[in-house]
Amino acid sequence: MSDLSLIDPIFLRIALKYLQYYIEYLLLKSFLLFVRIIPEYFINKFSTLFGYFLYYLGVRKKVVDINLNIAFGDQLSFQQLTELRKNVYLNAANVLFEFLCMNHIKTDKLDQYITISGQDVLKDALKEGKGVVVAGNHFGHWELATAAISYFCEPLYIFTGMQKNKRVDDVMNKIRGRFGTVTISKAKTAPFEMIKALKKNKPLGMAGDLNVPHNNLFVDFFSKKAVVGQGLASYTINRKAPLVFIWSVRVAPFKYKGFIKRLYYQVSGDTEIDQKHVAQLISSELEDKIRSNPDQYFWFNRRWKTRPAHENEGEIY
Repeated sequence: MSDLSLIDPIFLRIALKYLQYYIEYLLLKSFLLFVRIIPEYFINKFSTLFGYFLYYLGVRKKVVDINLNIAFGDQLSFQQLTELRKNVYLNAANVLFEFLCMNHIKTDKLDQYITISGQDVLKDALKEGKGVVVAGNHFGHWELATAAISYFCEPLYIFTGMQKNKRVDDVMNKIRGRFGTVTISKAKTAPFEMIKALKKNKPLGMAGDLNVPHNNLFVDFFSKKAVVGQGLASYTINRKAPLVFIWSVRVAPFKYKGFIKRLYYQVSGDTEIDQKHVAQLISSELEDKIRSNPDQYFWFNRRWKTRPAHENEGEIY
């Protein structure tokens, strides 16, 4: 076998991946141009149609169905679950296109899209001088809520992870930065940047509602164990920093109400117990908000994929 026969397949995969990423980038830029040149009224109509398209196409239908059954299967009828699933798709599409609009809306017009209650909660917490840990989530319009808090209250330092497509990742972070949000991307230096932000008495935000397969910190989420990242709880306990929970609720097309709430926790001195206590506080608060507006949560993540070691339930998804 020649060396060329070994190199060609590798080169082909790299080339195809590069082409895929470039096409994704062009599609994103095209959508940004599209939402810029048409009225918001039509954007909402289009995003709703796009949501129906995704719904009938069945994008991640299995994941959404399993998640909704875990959370509400014992409370809602089949018809109610079907209607909820449809609304989940419509909401996700609306959030997507409203996020794209954040690329061009004027910053001084942001209050036309979202209002924030509880700004004093964050400002008072910062007065303690320990930084503030901000528990984010994928409920309502998390991007718009983060932008509003950064613009109207205090610039948030947020851990965003990183999209596989760097061009797309750069565009998304540029949009976030328009409103004063400081993004911390996934890298070896990320933990040091987050600690530095807290030491500078800045609010540090992270989403705490994603499945993190390499962690073993489990919380109760809709009466079923779900794993969470240790970051939120760890930074809170180690710094003894104030902890706040943020969320937003969609009240109309391009209209949201955002909220900031402080969560008070107790420290026992046992790190493992304290981290679990903080993580559960956040999870319970999020569950409470979801129950009020279940269609406004992003149910497309395989939230319950990682299982406790002692559980013999097998694969959920």
